[in-house]
Amino acid sequence: MTDEQDHDLVGFCCEELEDAVSSDPTDSLIEHDSGLILLNLGERTEDGETGVVLATIRFCPFCGTEIQTDEDVEAALGDVEIVE
Repeated sequence: MTDEQDHDLVGFCCEELEDAVSSDPTDSLIEHDSGLILLNLGERTEDGETGVVLATIRFCPFCGTEIQTDEDVEAALGDVEIVE
């Protein structure tokens, strides 16, 4: 499989997004194990426990292309731990 094919499979619309997305949970844009691309909003401490606040993004912040539909997000939410 070529790099271009890998690029298409993970849904990167532009080189800037591909360069910005990381699997490191402390980075700004994260590719979660579920396949979602998430925006790291920072840490939050509640009841003595600290966690990371993540938000889904629908459009690429660099080129404006829709990268995740509502259906994509809903389908992947079963793989994401949500703590309220």
